Amino acid sequence: MNKILLITILFSFLFPCAVCYGEPNHPVIQGMNNAIIFLLFTITFILSCIIASILVLVKRAKAVELQRSLNDR
Repeated sequence: MNKILLITILFSFLFPCAVCYGEPNHPVIQGMNNAIIFLLFTITFILSCIIASILVLVKRAKAVELQRSLNDR
């Protein structure tokens, strides 16, 4: 039991990094925050492009379907 407690305490001291327990104005933390924001914007942009492409394909499919229905008359 004591070994498990000791291992738990040691791991809790080893895992925290400067991002979690560092000074908020440290350059490393500011860089990490900027990297997170950049990745969020990148993912948002890519997902927006995928959604826009799907909407364009849906619009084209509806136009083709309408054109076929007009030609069948």
